[in-house]
Amino acid sequence: MSFKLTLIILNVIAVAVTLAVVFWYVGSKKRNPESEPANLTPFLPDEQLEGRRLERVLATSLISAAIMLIALLAYFIWEPWRTEAGTDQFLERSIERGATLFANDQMDEYQSEFSLLCADCHGEEATGGTEQEIIESDLDECQEEENQGNVDVPQCLPIQVTWSAPDLTRASLIYSRAQLIDIITYGRPGTPMPAWGVKSGEGAKNAQSINDLVNYITSLAMTSEEATQQSTEAIDTYRDEAEAKVTDLQAAVDESTAALTAAQADPATSEDDLEVLTDELELAQEQLALATAYRDDVATLSDGAILFRLNCARCHTKGWSYFENEPERVDLPVLPPQGSGAYGPNLTGGAVLLQFPGKSGLLNQVAWVTDGVPANRAYGARGISSGRMPHFGSVLTKAQIRAIVDYERELFGDVSSESAGGGSSESDADEETNA
Repeated sequence: MSFKLTLIILNVIAVAVTLAVVFWYVGSKKRNPESEPANLTPFLPDEQLEGRRLERVLATSLISAAIMLIALLAYFIWEPWRTEAGTDQFLERSIERGATLFANDQMDEYQSEFSLLCADCHGEEATGGTEQEIIESDLDECQEEENQGNVDVPQCLPIQVTWSAPDLTRASLIYSRAQLIDIITYGRPGTPMPAWGVKSGEGAKNAQSINDLVNYITSLAMTSEEATQQSTEAIDTYRDEAEAKVTDLQAAVDESTAALTAAQADPATSEDDLEVLTDELELAQEQLALATAYRDDVATLSDGAILFRLNCARCHTKGWSYFENEPERVDLPVLPPQGSGAYGPNLTGGAVLLQFPGKSGLLNQVAWVTDGVPANRAYGARGISSGRMPHFGSVLTKAQIRAIVDYERELFGDVSSESAGGGSSESDADEETNA
């Protein structure tokens, strides 16, 4: 007999015995019924139970029901407030954690084991700042191994630039929450902005930490009215700063000229000192020439062109994030034409008119800049949104957005052309547009 069969037989026997015991017990009770339950406790007669005793029980029940009703009503009235307060408290704690993550060692919120030092780039008030970054030349000749790091080929040497970090008090006005989470999680490749999220495979912060940072950034947001006012004032400020660079560099040239003149008149001045002073003067003159060309270029720009530089060029013009800080630097790579593409697509050569053709395209483009389109949704002529395009309806007026769109629709520059000089920033087509 197999083991399996043996188990089956044993189970059948056990079930049969159990059923037999149950039937015997039930049958015995039926044959010998008890006249009165053995555990029956005698109690008061009905005449006494239905008097004052019953009234007290009913009164107690009524009072208990009333208390329960009042408690339920109080709960349903108070619970939404309690839930809202709990949500607010959670958000407050999240913002506090985000402030700690954002802080640098100059801030009260700084904790060495948690803080990511975001304030080093974006400023302690999160209103924007700069970060030093090393960039490599992408010229064809610099791809040859013998030219890399060769001091005799200075255009191929790495250079340190001052990269602009954006104002985060505007961030939640131009990006959705999902976009902010994406930026912090995955960073901005090719820029100083690192990836902080675990999902990126490079960062160490989980989803809760990323959300804490986003909550903190959102808490810093200015109002839409403040943002549009700031955008309006920024146009004149941009022109003033271009003029101020020329003024400062003219003073530097005058100072260098005076120093060289004094040294030449002093018989004790060595040839090496004269050479150093001469080189300093020549450098100052070159910087002044670039700053003057930049100022003259700015003076020809329409408001739309300036607004494009202030809001769009970071993504649509390669190198703009560092060129805008030091347009007078002679060692910077040649700046491509405005709108010729970088992180964002190329807008020159009529590309915008192909994407947004005709009058309907103009309206669609205005809507695209104003509100954007969620990821994987269509826009323009068969365009598919990546979900990364910011929306400017909360920081720019309708007239300003229309000015930017008009400027973009006239960018017919040849993207292969190069601006003259290290500091020249605008293509010939841009000059024709704004003439």
